[in-house]
Amino acid sequence: MGLTMIDYVLWFFLICVVLLVITGLWIGVYYWLSPHLEDPDGKARITGACMDTMEICLRFRDDRVSESSYWTDGCAQSLNCVCRAAELAKGKSPDEILQIDEDLIRESVGGLPEDRIHCARLAAETLQAALDDFMRKRRKGRVGSSTT
Repeated sequence: MGLTMIDYVLWFFLICVVLLVITGLWIGVYYWLSPHLEDPDGKARITGACMDTMEICLRFRDDRVSESSYWTDGCAQSLNCVCRAAELAKGKSPDEILQIDEDLIRESVGGLPEDRIHCARLAAETLQAALDDFMRKRRKGRVGSSTT
């Protein structure tokens, strides 16, 4: 007794449903584990020439970064660099954040292969753009230096 066409169709749909559930769970867990800041004081999302997109959000309190979050759709090196850039910003004033560059990020992650140095550059650009967003908002009076 072999499988009929209906059996094949049912198995196909069952496999599709299982794959959709697995994909949905993966996306949900990934989103849940990724740090997010609601209503950040400074935020930037940049897509580099490599087509990786990075996002950094900053929240300031007493003119220093009190919280930061990051996101990327890139490779492991991109994730390491954007994570490190966001962590390096914590506790820093805007002037101190200006000193965080691609070299510092690259050293902080323990070095990068030559073909991945652009990851540190993109992380530094994203961090600086988030700082710029904060400074613009502060000049317009939408963010104070003692934001919570």
